[in-house]
Amino acid sequence: KIEIDNEASERYTVLRIDALDTIGFLYEFTNALALNGIYIARVMIDSVGNRVRDTLYVTDARGQKITDPDKQRQLRAAAVLVKHFTHLLPRSPNPEAALLHFRNFMGQLFMRPDWPDELATLERPEVLEALARLLGVSDFLWEDFLRMQYDNLFPVVRDVDALAHPKTKETWRRELEAALRAAPDIEAKREALNTFKDREMFRVDMRHILGYITEFGQFSSELTDLAEVVVEAAYRLCDEELRAQYGEPRLEDGSPAGLSVCALGKCGGRELGYASDIELMFIFAGNGETTGPRVITTAEYYERLVHMFLQTIRARREGIFEIDLQLRPYGRMGSMAVSLEAFRRYFGPDGPAWAYERQALVKLRPIAGDPELGRQIEALRDQFVYSGEPFDVKAMRAMRERQIRHFVTGGTFNAKFSPGGLVDLEYLVQGLQITHGHRHPDLRRTNTREAMEALAKAGILSPGEYERLREAHIFLRRLINALRMVRGNARDLTVPPMDSEEFAFLARRLGYGDDLTRLHQDLTRHTTYVRELNARLLR
Repeated sequence: KIEIDNEASERYTVLRIDALDTIGFLYEFTNALALNGIYIARVMIDSVGNRVRDTLYVTDARGQKITDPDKQRQLRAAAVLVKHFTHLLPRSPNPEAALLHFRNFMGQLFMRPDWPDELATLERPEVLEALARLLGVSDFLWEDFLRMQYDNLFPVVRDVDALAHPKTKETWRRELEAALRAAPDIEAKREALNTFKDREMFRVDMRHILGYITEFGQFSSELTDLAEVVVEAAYRLCDEELRAQYGEPRLEDGSPAGLSVCALGKCGGRELGYASDIELMFIFAGNGETTGPRVITTAEYYERLVHMFLQTIRARREGIFEIDLQLRPYGRMGSMAVSLEAFRRYFGPDGPAWAYERQALVKLRPIAGDPELGRQIEALRDQFVYSGEPFDVKAMRAMRERQIRHFVTGGTFNAKFSPGGLVDLEYLVQGLQITHGHRHPDLRRTNTREAMEALAKAGILSPGEYERLREAHIFLRRLINALRMVRGNARDLTVPPMDSEEFAFLARRLGYGDDLTRLHQDLTRHTTYVRELNARLLR
């Protein structure tokens, strides 16, 4: 019950609020009043059982009573919103953080000219509960997504029901094409592309945080579909811009010289998660010249295209949808765009590629550009990776030792790089794929989960080994996603100490509630098994 009384006091408007007692209400409500330019002269609090009766003596910024009907409506709306939100705080994974971020949310809400009208939907319990959960996930999520994407947050949270339904790849493609058509010039198109990317990434993240994505792998699948749509559109955008200046790139015999954009790593495996980068390789059919008006070599054309592509897709934060080309031949020292012949020479049996570079090709998958060229590249990949030669376990062990020295701090556990972590699991699966993929073509999968299933069907993993490895994979992927969500740092995957507040929050985020011991036991059980199976099967 909210009562606004301008008769009881000569100088002040008296605001009486009678409601259930909730943590943080008065603090947040007084902050909301200050944001609306309302001065509080006196506060009286009277508690009866589980109810509280707050009486506030207030004026506007000029020291006058609040008599304007619109201002009174804002007072009532702010009180209702804050009261409902604080009532739902216990459902947030981190109520303290949610309360802090809610204050910032209110500040931005009040800057909207029509905010009282928008509260009709915000006051719905399911909307406020979603808001409490979102704002209490992590400081990173607030700073880098919710606060910075406030214009995206409000309509997404307001229409919570729409989040229950995923968007298809074709839907995303149509929406992005429409946004690009509406943009008047190249810079506006780039802006439209990045706005679309950030908004739709935000939507997928919200679907996951709010529990609308329940199947393991679905979150990664949606993020990967979105990444492919954005990469494909960015490639076309750059190609159209360059063709207007240089014409069509051709081979020396005059035939068209296509290009294939190939994904590797997590994108290649359709395993993207929170704060994942996008590993790509740009491979073109061969050298020649463009058709003009300005004539340059085909190699130069595609080199310029990749440079333009890197300028087109903007990462909001390091490691989040950041384009990574380091798996190309010779890494940072090599050309941005790689000819098919250069790819063949570098990764072929007699080429200079290191064993770990050939191993990385297990994940190679064409996602944009010339489909026929993509099929040729896949054939070369199978020829080089699945040659019948056994996996080079010695080279892999040496690589793992370097990774542990470089990425793992003594006395800590890194969910990705420590022994028994995700890298050991993935290298085990890839090693078995490489060793047996020549005789079993069905093992040539870029997705780790699908590869494990194929290994089990081929009898290379026993049913028991497959089941335990699958469980470990799900656990480690969920753990890494949770760590990245909490910290916002794609590279800091060290599990916090068990006796820390951060570990307790991690446990809640992973669905363990307050059972920290069970999370620690599961971590030990899964990583011990991965380490033992890796040592037993890769010798």
